Amino acid sequence: MKWTHQYLTIFKIISRHYRNFTLSFAGVSIIFLFCSVLNSLLPVLLRNTANSIQDANNLQTQFLFFAVSYSTIWTLSQVLSNIRGIFSAWILAKCDTTIYETIINKVFRYPYRKQQNLDPGYVVSDINRSASSFSMVTVGVFWTIIPIAAEIIIAISVLYSLMGFTYALFFLLSSLILIGISTYVAKSSSNIHRELFEADDNLSSYTVERLGRTYDIKLNNTQHKECHAGKVFFDSYVKTIRKANLHMGIRVGAQGLAIGVVLGFFVIFSGTHYGSTLTTGDFVMIIGYITMFTMQLHLLAGTLINLQANIVSLNDGVKYIEEKINPPHKPKTSQTAQGFVLNNLSLSKDNNIILSNITHQFNPGVNIISGTSGAGKTTLINTLLGFEESYTGTAHYKGHPINESMSEFILSEVSVAPQKPILIGGTFKDNLLYGADKVCSQKLREVVELLRFSRKDSDTDALLDTVIGAANSELSGGEKQRVAIGRAILRDKPTVILDEPTSALDEKTAHTIIEWLAANIPCLIIVTHDENLKKRYGVAIELSEKQLQTT
Repeated sequence: MKWTHQYLTIFKIISRHYRNFTLSFAGVSIIFLFCSVLNSLLPVLLRNTANSIQDANNLQTQFLFFAVSYSTIWTLSQVLSNIRGIFSAWILAKCDTTIYETIINKVFRYPYRKQQNLDPGYVVSDINRSASSFSMVTVGVFWTIIPIAAEIIIAISVLYSLMGFTYALFFLLSSLILIGISTYVAKSSSNIHRELFEADDNLSSYTVERLGRTYDIKLNNTQHKECHAGKVFFDSYVKTIRKANLHMGIRVGAQGLAIGVVLGFFVIFSGTHYGSTLTTGDFVMIIGYITMFTMQLHLLAGTLINLQANIVSLNDGVKYIEEKINPPHKPKTSQTAQGFVLNNLSLSKDNNIILSNITHQFNPGVNIISGTSGAGKTTLINTLLGFEESYTGTAHYKGHPINESMSEFILSEVSVAPQKPILIGGTFKDNLLYGADKVCSQKLREVVELLRFSRKDSDTDALLDTVIGAANSELSGGEKQRVAIGRAILRDKPTVILDEPTSALDEKTAHTIIEWLAANIPCLIIVTHDENLKKRYGVAIELSEKQLQTT
Protein backbone atom coordinates (compact mmCIF):
# COMPACT_ATOMS: atom_id res chain seq x y z
CA MET A 1 0.00 0.00 0.00
CA LYS A 2 1.31 3.40 -0.97
CA TRP A 3 0.39 5.12 2.29
CA THR A 4 2.28 2.57 4.39
CA HIS A 5 5.42 3.31 2.37
CA GLN A 6 4.90 7.03 2.97
CA TYR A 7 4.27 6.47 6.67
CA LEU A 8 7.41 4.35 7.05
CA THR A 9 9.41 6.99 5.16
CA ILE A 10 8.36 9.64 7.68
CA PHE A 11 8.79 7.20 10.58
CA LYS A 12 12.44 6.61 9.59
CA ILE A 13 13.10 10.35 9.24
CA ILE A 14 11.65 11.06 12.68
CA SER A 15 13.60 8.16 14.22
CA ARG A 16 16.85 9.66 12.91
CA HIS A 17 16.10 13.11 14.36
CA TYR A 18 14.30 12.11 17.58
CA ARG A 19 16.26 10.06 20.09
CA ASN A 20 14.24 7.26 21.73
CA PHE A 21 11.27 7.93 19.44
CA THR A 22 10.64 4.24 18.73
CA LEU A 23 10.78 3.36 22.43
CA SER A 24 8.48 6.25 23.37
CA PHE A 25 6.09 5.35 20.56
CA ALA A 26 5.91 1.72 21.71
CA GLY A 27 5.42 2.74 25.35
CA VAL A 28 2.49 5.06 24.60
CA SER A 29 0.95 2.43 22.31
CA ILE A 30 1.06 -0.09 25.18
CA ILE A 31 -0.67 2.41 27.48
CA PHE A 32 -3.43 2.93 24.91
CA LEU A 33 -3.91 -0.82 24.54
CA PHE A 34 -3.89 -1.36 28.33
CA CYS A 35 -6.56 1.32 28.77
CA SER A 36 -8.72 -0.48 26.21
CA VAL A 37 -8.36 -3.74 28.13
CA LEU A 38 -9.37 -2.00 31.36
CA ASN A 39 -12.39 -0.41 29.68
CA SER A 40 -13.40 -3.82 28.37
CA LEU A 41 -13.46 -5.23 31.92
CA LEU A 42 -15.83 -2.58 33.25
CA PRO A 43 -19.08 -4.19 31.94
CA VAL A 44 -18.04 -7.53 33.54
CA LEU A 45 -17.46 -5.86 36.93
CA LEU A 46 -20.73 -3.96 36.55
CA ARG A 47 -22.49 -7.30 35.91
CA ASN A 48 -20.99 -8.89 39.02
CA THR A 49 -21.86 -5.82 41.09
CA ALA A 50 -25.50 -5.98 39.96
CA ASN A 51 -25.74 -9.75 40.54
CA SER A 52 -24.29 -9.42 44.05
CA ILE A 53 -27.22 -7.22 45.03
CA GLN A 54 -29.57 -10.14 44.35
CA ASP A 55 -27.53 -12.52 46.53
CA ALA A 56 -28.67 -11.80 50.07
CA ASN A 57 -26.11 -14.11 51.68
CA ASN A 58 -23.07 -12.38 50.15
CA LEU A 59 -24.58 -8.99 49.52
CA GLN A 60 -22.20 -6.88 51.59
CA THR A 61 -18.93 -8.69 50.83
CA GLN A 62 -19.36 -9.26 47.09
CA PHE A 63 -21.08 -5.99 46.39
CA LEU A 64 -18.33 -3.99 48.09
CA PHE A 65 -15.60 -6.02 46.34
CA PHE A 66 -17.02 -5.60 42.85
CA ALA A 67 -18.09 -2.00 43.41
CA VAL A 68 -14.63 -1.05 44.67
CA SER A 69 -13.00 -2.99 41.81
CA TYR A 70 -15.21 -1.24 39.28
CA SER A 71 -14.45 2.24 40.64
CA THR A 72 -10.72 1.42 40.98
CA ILE A 73 -10.36 0.20 37.40
CA TRP A 74 -12.46 3.08 36.06
CA THR A 75 -10.27 5.56 37.98
CA LEU A 76 -7.07 3.85 36.83
CA SER A 77 -8.31 3.97 33.24
CA GLN A 78 -8.99 7.70 33.50
CA VAL A 79 -5.61 8.42 35.08
CA LEU A 80 -3.80 6.42 32.41
CA SER A 81 -5.83 8.22 29.74
CA ASN A 82 -4.55 11.54 31.05
CA ILE A 83 -0.99 10.23 31.23
CA ARG A 84 -1.13 8.87 27.70
CA GLY A 85 -2.55 12.20 26.53
CA ILE A 86 0.41 14.08 28.03
CA PHE A 87 3.04 11.72 26.60
CA SER A 88 1.39 11.37 23.20
CA ALA A 89 1.16 15.16 22.85
CA TRP A 90 4.84 15.40 23.86
CA ILE A 91 5.86 12.86 21.22
CA LEU A 92 3.64 14.15 18.43
CA ALA A 93 4.76 17.76 18.87
CA LYS A 94 8.32 16.68 18.08
CA CYS A 95 7.07 14.59 15.14
CA ASP A 96 5.20 17.55 13.64
CA THR A 97 8.13 19.93 13.91
CA THR A 98 10.54 17.32 12.51
CA ILE A 99 8.39 16.87 9.40
CA TYR A 100 8.00 20.64 9.02
CA GLU A 101 11.75 21.13 9.31
CA THR A 102 12.54 18.27 6.93
CA ILE A 103 10.26 19.55 4.16
CA ILE A 104 11.48 23.14 4.43
CA ASN A 105 15.11 22.05 4.39
CA LYS A 106 14.44 19.88 1.34
CA VAL A 107 12.78 22.80 -0.49
CA PHE A 108 15.89 24.90 0.29
CA ARG A 109 17.88 22.33 -1.68
CA TYR A 110 15.62 22.38 -4.71
CA PRO A 111 17.08 23.68 -7.97
CA TYR A 112 16.55 27.41 -8.34
CA ARG A 113 14.16 27.02 -11.29
CA LYS A 114 12.01 24.55 -9.38
CA GLN A 115 11.88 26.90 -6.40
CA GLN A 116 10.75 29.70 -8.70
CA ASN A 117 7.87 27.55 -9.97
CA LEU A 118 6.54 26.83 -6.48
CA ASP A 119 3.49 28.76 -5.31
CA PRO A 120 4.33 29.92 -1.74
CA GLY A 121 0.70 29.72 -0.69
CA TYR A 122 0.38 26.13 -1.87
CA VAL A 123 3.67 25.15 -0.25
CA VAL A 124 2.69 26.65 3.11
CA SER A 125 -0.70 24.96 3.00
CA ASP A 126 0.80 21.59 2.05
CA ILE A 127 3.43 21.77 4.80
CA ASN A 128 0.92 22.82 7.46
CA ARG A 129 -1.34 19.86 6.65
CA SER A 130 1.33 17.25 6.12
CA ALA A 131 3.27 18.26 9.25
CA SER A 132 0.43 16.98 11.42
CA SER A 133 -0.71 14.16 9.11
CA PHE A 134 1.88 11.66 10.43
CA SER A 135 0.68 12.31 13.97
CA MET A 136 -2.95 11.92 12.96
CA VAL A 137 -2.26 8.67 11.09
CA THR A 138 -0.39 7.39 14.15
CA VAL A 139 -3.28 8.33 16.43
CA GLY A 140 -5.79 6.84 14.02
CA VAL A 141 -4.10 3.49 13.38
CA PHE A 142 -2.09 2.68 16.51
CA TRP A 143 -3.89 4.64 19.20
CA THR A 144 -7.51 4.32 18.02
CA ILE A 145 -8.19 1.49 15.56
CA ILE A 146 -5.98 -1.14 17.25
CA PRO A 147 -7.32 -0.39 20.79
CA ILE A 148 -10.89 -0.46 19.44
CA ALA A 149 -10.18 -3.82 17.79
CA ALA A 150 -8.90 -5.11 21.15
CA GLU A 151 -12.07 -3.96 22.92
CA ILE A 152 -14.31 -5.61 20.32
CA ILE A 153 -12.37 -8.90 20.55
CA ILE A 154 -12.64 -8.93 24.33
CA ALA A 155 -16.35 -8.07 24.15
CA ILE A 156 -17.03 -10.90 21.69
CA SER A 157 -15.07 -13.35 23.86
CA VAL A 158 -17.10 -12.43 26.97
CA LEU A 159 -20.40 -12.59 25.06
CA TYR A 160 -19.42 -15.98 23.64
CA SER A 161 -18.84 -17.37 27.13
CA LEU A 162 -22.17 -16.00 28.36
CA MET A 163 -24.50 -16.03 25.36
CA GLY A 164 -23.12 -18.83 23.23
CA PHE A 165 -21.62 -19.26 19.79
CA THR A 166 -24.58 -18.02 17.73
CA TYR A 167 -24.93 -14.71 19.57
CA ALA A 168 -21.16 -14.05 19.48
CA LEU A 169 -20.99 -14.93 15.78
CA PHE A 170 -23.90 -12.64 15.03
CA PHE A 171 -22.19 -9.89 16.99
CA LEU A 172 -18.93 -10.45 15.11
CA LEU A 173 -20.60 -10.43 11.68
CA SER A 174 -22.47 -7.23 12.51
CA SER A 175 -19.18 -5.64 13.59
CA LEU A 176 -17.46 -6.67 10.37
CA ILE A 177 -20.32 -5.36 8.22
CA LEU A 178 -20.30 -1.99 9.99
CA ILE A 179 -16.50 -1.81 9.76
CA GLY A 180 -16.79 -2.62 6.04
CA ILE A 181 -19.32 0.19 5.57
CA SER A 182 -17.05 2.61 7.45
CA THR A 183 -14.05 1.59 5.35
CA TYR A 184 -15.99 2.05 2.10
CA VAL A 185 -17.26 5.46 3.18
CA ALA A 186 -13.73 6.50 4.18
CA LYS A 187 -12.21 5.46 0.85
CA SER A 188 -15.00 7.10 -1.13
CA SER A 189 -14.34 10.36 0.73
CA SER A 190 -10.84 10.69 -0.73
CA ASN A 191 -12.00 12.96 -3.56
CA ILE A 192 -13.95 15.09 -1.10
CA HIS A 193 -10.83 15.59 1.02
CA ARG A 194 -8.85 16.50 -2.10
CA GLU A 195 -11.46 19.15 -3.01
CA LEU A 196 -11.27 20.60 0.48
CA PHE A 197 -7.47 20.66 0.42
CA GLU A 198 -7.36 22.30 -3.01
CA ALA A 199 -9.77 24.94 -1.75
CA ASP A 200 -7.47 25.54 1.24
CA ASP A 201 -4.46 25.72 -1.08
CA ASN A 202 -6.19 28.32 -3.23
CA LEU A 203 -7.15 30.32 -0.15
CA SER A 204 -3.58 30.26 1.15
CA SER A 205 -2.18 31.21 -2.27
CA TYR A 206 -4.69 34.04 -2.61
CA THR A 207 -3.82 35.39 0.85
CA VAL A 208 -0.04 35.21 0.40
CA GLU A 209 -0.22 36.81 -3.05
CA ARG A 210 -2.44 39.71 -1.90
CA LEU A 211 -0.39 40.38 1.25
CA GLY A 212 2.72 40.47 -0.91
CA ARG A 213 1.44 43.46 -2.88
CA THR A 214 -0.28 45.62 -0.30
CA TYR A 215 2.00 48.52 -1.25
CA ASP A 216 0.99 48.33 -4.91
CA ILE A 217 -2.67 48.15 -3.93
CA LYS A 218 -2.23 51.34 -1.95
CA LEU A 219 -0.33 53.13 -4.72
CA ASN A 220 -2.87 52.23 -7.38
CA ASN A 221 -5.86 52.90 -5.10
CA THR A 222 -7.35 49.53 -5.98
CA GLN A 223 -8.69 48.58 -2.54
CA HIS A 224 -12.28 48.65 -3.81
CA LYS A 225 -11.38 46.50 -6.82
CA GLU A 226 -9.52 44.02 -4.62
CA CYS A 227 -12.43 43.82 -2.18
CA HIS A 228 -14.84 43.11 -5.04
CA ALA A 229 -12.54 40.44 -6.50
CA GLY A 230 -12.08 39.01 -3.01
CA LYS A 231 -15.84 38.71 -2.49
CA VAL A 232 -16.15 36.66 -5.67
CA PHE A 233 -13.24 34.45 -4.61
CA PHE A 234 -14.52 33.90 -1.06
CA ASP A 235 -18.07 33.17 -2.26
CA SER A 236 -16.64 30.47 -4.52
CA TYR A 237 -14.56 29.13 -1.63
CA VAL A 238 -17.59 28.91 0.67
CA LYS A 239 -19.59 27.17 -2.08
CA THR A 240 -16.87 24.54 -2.47
CA ILE A 241 -16.64 23.94 1.29
CA ARG A 242 -20.40 23.66 1.69
CA LYS A 243 -20.72 21.23 -1.20
CA ALA A 244 -17.91 19.02 0.13
CA ASN A 245 -19.28 19.07 3.68
CA LEU A 246 -22.76 18.18 2.41
CA HIS A 247 -21.44 15.10 0.63
CA MET A 248 -19.42 14.16 3.70
CA GLY A 249 -22.38 14.74 6.03
CA ILE A 250 -24.59 12.41 3.99
CA ARG A 251 -22.00 9.64 4.26
CA VAL A 252 -21.47 10.12 7.99
CA GLY A 253 -25.24 10.26 8.56
CA ALA A 254 -25.71 6.97 6.72
CA GLN A 255 -23.04 5.40 8.91
CA GLY A 256 -24.71 6.67 12.06
CA LEU A 257 -28.05 5.26 10.90
CA ALA A 258 -26.53 1.83 10.27
CA ILE A 259 -24.85 1.78 13.69
CA GLY A 260 -28.07 2.89 15.40
CA VAL A 261 -30.05 0.10 13.71
CA VAL A 262 -27.55 -2.48 14.94
CA LEU A 263 -27.68 -1.03 18.46
CA GLY A 264 -31.46 -1.24 18.58
CA PHE A 265 -31.51 -4.74 17.13
CA PHE A 266 -29.12 -6.21 19.69
CA VAL A 267 -30.86 -4.56 22.65
CA ILE A 268 -34.26 -5.92 21.54
CA PHE A 269 -32.80 -9.27 20.50
CA SER A 270 -31.06 -9.72 23.87
CA GLY A 271 -34.20 -8.89 25.82
CA THR A 272 -36.70 -10.94 23.83
CA HIS A 273 -34.71 -14.11 23.08
CA TYR A 274 -32.46 -14.34 26.12
CA GLY A 275 -34.42 -12.40 28.72
CA SER A 276 -35.65 -15.45 30.61
CA THR A 277 -32.16 -16.89 31.08
CA LEU A 278 -30.35 -13.67 31.97
CA THR A 279 -29.86 -12.16 35.37
CA THR A 280 -30.11 -8.43 35.89
CA GLY A 281 -26.33 -8.23 35.95
CA ASP A 282 -26.06 -10.21 32.70
CA PHE A 283 -28.42 -7.83 30.94
CA VAL A 284 -26.56 -4.80 32.33
CA MET A 285 -23.27 -6.23 31.04
CA ILE A 286 -24.70 -6.99 27.59
CA ILE A 287 -26.15 -3.50 27.30
CA GLY A 288 -22.82 -2.11 28.48
CA TYR A 289 -20.97 -3.99 25.75
CA ILE A 290 -23.50 -3.05 23.09
CA THR A 291 -23.27 0.60 24.14
CA MET A 292 -19.47 0.45 24.17
CA PHE A 293 -19.53 -1.35 20.83
CA THR A 294 -21.79 1.31 19.34
CA MET A 295 -19.69 4.20 20.62
CA GLN A 296 -16.46 2.62 19.44
CA LEU A 297 -17.86 1.87 15.99
CA HIS A 298 -19.01 5.47 15.72
CA LEU A 299 -15.52 6.57 16.77
CA LEU A 300 -14.01 4.11 14.30
CA ALA A 301 -16.13 5.49 11.46
CA GLY A 302 -14.95 9.03 12.15
CA THR A 303 -11.37 7.84 12.58
CA LEU A 304 -11.36 6.07 9.20
CA ILE A 305 -12.64 9.19 7.44
CA ASN A 306 -10.04 11.36 9.17
CA LEU A 307 -7.42 8.73 8.41
CA GLN A 308 -8.21 8.96 4.70
CA ALA A 309 -7.86 12.74 4.87
CA ASN A 310 -4.52 12.46 6.64
CA ILE A 311 -3.26 9.88 4.16
CA VAL A 312 -3.95 12.40 1.38
CA SER A 313 -2.12 15.07 3.42
CA LEU A 314 0.77 12.69 4.10
CA ASN A 315 1.21 12.25 0.36
CA ASP A 316 1.29 16.04 -0.09
CA GLY A 317 4.25 16.23 2.28
CA VAL A 318 6.16 13.15 1.15
CA LYS A 319 6.17 14.39 -2.46
CA TYR A 320 8.45 17.25 -1.35
CA ILE A 321 10.72 14.95 0.65
CA GLU A 322 11.05 12.36 -2.14
CA GLU A 323 11.73 14.92 -4.87
CA LYS A 324 14.84 13.81 -6.70
CA ILE A 325 17.62 16.40 -6.75
CA ASN A 326 21.17 16.12 -7.93
CA PRO A 327 23.74 16.08 -5.12
CA PRO A 328 26.06 19.10 -5.02
CA HIS A 329 29.30 18.74 -6.93
CA LYS A 330 32.43 19.81 -5.09
CA PRO A 331 35.29 19.59 -7.56
CA LYS A 332 38.96 19.82 -6.74
CA THR A 333 40.51 22.93 -8.27
CA SER A 334 43.95 24.46 -8.41
CA GLN A 335 44.78 27.94 -7.25
CA THR A 336 45.65 28.95 -10.81
CA ALA A 337 42.36 27.71 -12.35
CA GLN A 338 40.43 30.33 -14.30
CA GLY A 339 37.20 31.76 -12.92
CA PHE A 340 34.14 32.23 -15.12
CA VAL A 341 34.68 31.49 -18.80
CA LEU A 342 31.90 31.70 -21.41
CA ASN A 343 32.17 30.49 -24.99
CA ASN A 344 29.33 31.07 -27.51
CA LEU A 345 26.80 31.07 -24.67
CA SER A 346 23.19 31.29 -25.88
CA LEU A 347 19.91 30.87 -24.04
CA SER A 348 16.28 30.95 -25.16
CA LYS A 349 13.00 30.86 -23.24
CA ASP A 350 9.54 30.39 -24.73
CA ASN A 351 11.02 30.75 -28.22
CA ASN A 352 12.55 34.11 -27.26
CA ILE A 353 16.31 34.59 -27.50
CA ILE A 354 17.58 35.94 -24.18
CA LEU A 355 21.34 35.53 -24.64
CA SER A 356 23.17 34.98 -27.91
CA ASN A 357 26.76 33.91 -28.60
CA ILE A 358 28.44 35.45 -25.58
CA THR A 359 32.14 34.72 -25.31
CA HIS A 360 34.06 36.19 -22.40
CA GLN A 361 36.58 35.33 -19.71
CA PHE A 362 36.09 37.17 -16.41
CA ASN A 363 39.60 38.20 -15.41
CA PRO A 364 40.82 39.67 -12.09
CA GLY A 365 39.80 43.28 -11.66
CA VAL A 366 36.50 44.98 -12.51
CA ASN A 367 34.20 43.36 -15.10
CA ILE A 368 31.24 45.51 -16.15
CA ILE A 369 28.09 43.94 -17.60
CA SER A 370 25.77 46.53 -19.10
CA GLY A 371 22.68 46.55 -21.25
CA THR A 372 19.17 47.81 -21.74
CA SER A 373 16.30 46.70 -19.53
CA GLY A 374 15.17 43.22 -20.49
CA ALA A 375 18.38 42.41 -22.33
CA GLY A 376 19.15 39.42 -20.11
CA LYS A 377 21.56 40.77 -17.50
CA THR A 378 19.93 38.93 -14.61
CA THR A 379 19.66 35.78 -16.71
CA LEU A 380 23.39 35.98 -17.44
CA ILE A 381 24.18 36.32 -13.73
CA ASN A 382 21.91 33.35 -12.92
CA THR A 383 23.72 31.33 -15.58
CA LEU A 384 27.07 32.11 -13.94
CA LEU A 385 25.68 30.93 -10.61
CA GLY A 386 24.33 27.67 -12.06
CA PHE A 387 20.66 28.64 -11.80
CA GLU A 388 20.11 28.40 -15.57
CA GLU A 389 20.99 25.10 -17.23
CA SER A 390 19.13 25.33 -20.54
CA TYR A 391 21.90 27.18 -22.35
CA THR A 392 23.88 26.17 -25.41
CA GLY A 393 27.57 26.77 -25.89
CA THR A 394 29.77 26.38 -22.84
CA ALA A 395 30.04 28.01 -19.41
CA HIS A 396 32.79 26.98 -17.00
CA TYR A 397 33.90 27.93 -13.52
CA LYS A 398 37.48 26.96 -12.69
CA GLY A 399 37.46 24.53 -15.59
CA HIS A 400 34.20 22.76 -14.63
CA PRO A 401 30.90 23.00 -16.57
CA ILE A 402 28.42 25.23 -14.79
CA ASN A 403 25.14 23.55 -13.82
CA GLU A 404 22.77 23.34 -10.87
CA SER A 405 24.92 20.82 -9.01
CA MET A 406 27.81 23.32 -9.18
CA SER A 407 25.81 26.14 -7.59
CA GLU A 408 26.73 25.34 -4.01
CA PHE A 409 30.42 25.17 -4.88
CA ILE A 410 30.29 28.40 -6.90
CA LEU A 411 28.48 30.26 -4.13
CA SER A 412 31.04 29.03 -1.62
CA GLU A 413 33.57 31.15 -3.52
CA VAL A 414 31.37 33.92 -4.90
CA SER A 415 29.45 36.61 -3.02
CA VAL A 416 26.38 38.19 -4.62
CA ALA A 417 24.63 41.46 -3.78
CA PRO A 418 21.21 41.43 -5.48
CA GLN A 419 19.48 44.60 -6.56
CA LYS A 420 16.51 43.96 -4.27
CA PRO A 421 17.81 42.19 -1.15
CA ILE A 422 15.51 40.58 1.38
CA LEU A 423 16.08 41.50 5.02
CA ILE A 424 15.75 38.94 7.78
CA GLY A 425 14.04 39.39 11.11
CA GLY A 426 16.68 40.55 13.57
CA THR A 427 19.17 43.29 14.26
CA PHE A 428 21.22 45.38 11.89
CA LYS A 429 24.20 43.20 12.77
CA ASP A 430 22.27 39.99 12.07
CA ASN A 431 21.43 41.26 8.60
CA LEU A 432 24.99 42.29 7.76
CA LEU A 433 26.42 38.96 8.93
CA TYR A 434 23.77 36.88 7.13
CA GLY A 435 25.82 34.31 5.19
CA ALA A 436 29.15 35.21 6.82
CA ASP A 437 31.06 32.67 8.90
CA LYS A 438 33.54 34.39 11.20
CA VAL A 439 33.90 38.16 11.17
CA CYS A 440 35.96 40.09 13.67
CA SER A 441 34.37 43.15 15.25
CA GLN A 442 37.02 45.45 13.74
CA LYS A 443 36.21 44.42 10.16
CA LEU A 444 32.49 44.74 10.86
CA ARG A 445 33.00 48.30 12.05
CA GLU A 446 35.11 49.10 8.98
CA VAL A 447 32.36 47.87 6.68
CA VAL A 448 29.71 49.85 8.58
CA GLU A 449 31.86 52.96 8.15
CA LEU A 450 32.53 52.21 4.46
CA LEU A 451 28.81 51.85 3.79
CA ARG A 452 28.23 55.16 5.61
CA PHE A 453 25.81 53.72 8.14
CA SER A 454 27.68 55.17 11.10
CA ARG A 455 27.74 58.84 11.97
CA LYS A 456 30.41 60.74 13.84
CA ASP A 457 28.09 61.38 16.75
CA SER A 458 26.46 57.93 16.74
CA ASP A 459 27.21 54.78 18.70
CA THR A 460 28.14 51.96 16.27
CA ASP A 461 27.28 49.27 18.83
CA ALA A 462 23.82 50.75 19.31
CA LEU A 463 23.39 50.87 15.54
CA LEU A 464 24.37 47.22 15.13
CA ASP A 465 21.97 46.19 17.91
CA THR A 466 19.05 48.07 16.33
CA VAL A 467 16.21 45.75 15.32
CA ILE A 468 15.33 46.44 11.70
CA GLY A 469 12.80 43.65 11.14
CA ALA A 470 12.34 41.86 7.84
CA ALA A 471 10.34 42.63 4.70
CA ASN A 472 8.47 45.55 6.24
CA SER A 473 11.57 47.32 7.50
CA GLU A 474 11.66 51.09 7.51
CA LEU A 475 15.03 51.09 5.77
CA SER A 476 15.11 52.93 2.47
CA GLY A 477 15.95 51.27 -0.84
CA GLY A 478 19.47 52.68 -0.70
CA GLU A 479 20.01 51.40 2.84
CA LYS A 480 18.83 47.91 1.88
CA GLN A 481 21.18 48.00 -1.10
CA ARG A 482 24.09 48.89 1.15
CA VAL A 483 23.16 46.04 3.50
CA ALA A 484 23.38 43.67 0.50
CA ILE A 485 26.80 45.03 -0.42
CA GLY A 486 27.92 44.69 3.21
CA ARG A 487 26.85 41.05 3.26
CA ALA A 488 28.83 40.39 0.07
CA ILE A 489 31.95 42.01 1.56
CA LEU A 490 31.69 40.25 4.92
CA ARG A 491 31.34 36.83 3.29
CA ASP A 492 34.98 37.41 2.29
CA LYS A 493 34.99 35.68 -1.10
CA PRO A 494 37.49 36.22 -3.94
CA THR A 495 34.73 37.01 -6.44
CA VAL A 496 31.87 39.43 -5.83
CA ILE A 497 28.89 40.00 -8.14
CA LEU A 498 26.91 43.23 -7.72
CA ASP A 499 23.57 43.71 -9.44
CA GLU A 500 22.92 47.43 -10.02
CA PRO A 501 24.77 48.38 -6.81
CA THR A 502 24.56 52.15 -7.39
CA SER A 503 20.96 52.46 -8.60
CA ALA A 504 19.68 53.70 -5.22
CA LEU A 505 22.86 55.37 -3.96
CA ASP A 506 24.05 58.95 -4.25
CA GLU A 507 27.06 59.52 -6.49
CA LYS A 508 29.56 60.17 -3.68
CA THR A 509 28.59 57.08 -1.66
CA ALA A 510 28.54 54.91 -4.78
CA HIS A 511 32.00 56.12 -5.83
CA THR A 512 33.49 55.45 -2.37
CA ILE A 513 32.08 51.92 -2.14
CA ILE A 514 33.00 50.86 -5.69
CA GLU A 515 36.54 52.24 -5.33
CA TRP A 516 37.04 50.22 -2.14
CA LEU A 517 35.65 47.07 -3.77
CA ALA A 518 37.83 47.50 -6.87
CA ALA A 519 40.92 47.79 -4.67
CA ASN A 520 40.11 44.92 -2.31
CA ILE A 521 38.18 42.29 -4.27
CA PRO A 522 40.26 40.13 -6.66
CA CYS A 523 37.43 39.70 -9.19
CA LEU A 524 34.54 42.16 -9.20
CA ILE A 525 31.58 41.67 -11.57
CA ILE A 526 29.16 44.61 -11.75
CA VAL A 527 25.85 44.73 -13.56
CA THR A 528 25.14 48.41 -14.06
CA HIS A 529 23.67 51.22 -16.15
CA ASP A 530 25.97 53.73 -14.46
CA GLU A 531 27.80 55.65 -17.23
CA ASN A 532 30.52 56.80 -14.83
CA LEU A 533 31.41 53.23 -13.95
CA LYS A 534 31.36 52.19 -17.60
CA LYS A 535 33.72 55.02 -18.54
CA ARG A 536 36.06 54.35 -15.63
CA TYR A 537 36.38 50.56 -15.93
CA GLY A 538 35.20 49.84 -19.46
CA VAL A 539 32.49 47.38 -20.48
CA ALA A 540 33.22 43.67 -20.52
CA ILE A 541 29.82 42.58 -21.87
CA GLU A 542 27.24 44.86 -23.48
CA LEU A 543 23.76 43.39 -23.84
CA SER A 544 20.85 44.79 -25.81
CA GLU A 545 17.57 43.43 -27.07
CA LYS A 546 18.71 43.83 -30.68
CA GLN A 547 22.39 43.05 -30.45
CA LEU A 548 24.81 41.43 -28.05
CA GLN A 549 28.43 42.44 -27.95
CA THR A 550 31.36 41.15 -25.94
CA THR A 551 34.81 42.59 -25.47
